[in-house]
Amino acid sequence: MTIGLLHQLRVVVTRPREQVASLVEALEKHGAEAVAVPSIRIEDPPDGGLALRAGLRSLRADDWVVITSPNGAARVGALVAESPLTAGVKIAVVGPGTKARVEAEGLTVDLMPDEAIAEGLAARFPARPSAGGRVVLARAEVARETLPLQLALMGWNVDDVVAYRTVRVDVDDEGKAACGLADAVAFTSGSTVESLIAAVGVEGLPPTVFAIGPATAAVAEKLGVTVDAVAPEHTIPGLVDAIREHYTNRPYVHVEDPASADAQWCLRQYHAARDDGAEDAVDLDPSLTTDVSPPNELFLVARIDGVAVGCGCLERTAPGTGDINRTWLSPEVHEQGLGRAMLDRLVAEARRFGIVQVRLETSQKLTEAIDLDRSAGFVEVAEFDNEPQERTWFALELD
Repeated sequence: MTIGLLHQLRVVVTRPREQVASLVEALEKHGAEAVAVPSIRIEDPPDGGLALRAGLRSLRADDWVVITSPNGAARVGALVAESPLTAGVKIAVVGPGTKARVEAEGLTVDLMPDEAIAEGLAARFPARPSAGGRVVLARAEVARETLPLQLALMGWNVDDVVAYRTVRVDVDDEGKAACGLADAVAFTSGSTVESLIAAVGVEGLPPTVFAIGPATAAVAEKLGVTVDAVAPEHTIPGLVDAIREHYTNRPYVHVEDPASADAQWCLRQYHAARDDGAEDAVDLDPSLTTDVSPPNELFLVARIDGVAVGCGCLERTAPGTGDINRTWLSPEVHEQGLGRAMLDRLVAEARRFGIVQVRLETSQKLTEAIDLDRSAGFVEVAEFDNEPQERTWFALELD
């Protein structure tokens, strides 16, 4: 069986429910588990589209329709199907995703900038004819003022028309929990960023963040979110390509069912390493495959290019205390920073579950592991379990 590059990677998709399928399918094609958590929905403008209809009908030859999103393209396309544009009216779009939707509506795009942002379109927009000219700017109810202001400064008569409105969707407890357990989130607009953060907070977002374009990334960064990658081509395929590129040869660590085939395989490697390679003789503890559920115990699997290469477990052993155990990494990945990635994710999960002290024990023979523990802030403490001697016990106090 072929394992996709994003095998088992959980990615939160925040698009409106009726638009989520294309991104979900594209991610699943590469092995990811796409989790739909719609944070907005698209509605008609308060006037039902009357202003957009009137604006389009007022255009004459050499006037322009400017469309800034696929949602705006859909509204324009529906109205043009009822009443075609006057011959000679041109269409400009901000980026390739909008261009694709305009063309799907049977219309021709006359202008698209190389840089898919409002500033890029304004820089490429033609000068106003000497006889004057009109621009109908079809976009969301709430949008940046950059484009209409710059077009107006160029002398164009701009009708800034509400083509649609985005409405925040309440994210239920299941959606919030899904965000907490996911590996990444893929944002496709600034409104999806604002709405999801309003629901779960910055601290409730998955650890890795992707944006479809620079405008979306700018909204996220303004709200205190670090964006890990921005799609160079601002389309759904471009976003998926950016996610794939980010994870190529890059480890990721995530929560997984300990009963899964990969988790069981990792556990066998862990026991084999402890028992001097006697993998065939390993009889797994039944508690590892039953009754393992947050917040009392979490099992993590590390992957590179979709292949399982390590594991670790966080177990709540007392109120406010969590122990890290059952950690194993393939010798082939010891130089790729995966040990630190695993440790950091286990500590992050401990914080998420309100644990204030994390403990672990390490064989005194594993000097590199001991150095890693210390570099992560763990300090040596007295023995706290019944493990054989020649161990070193560590604890980390969390803020």
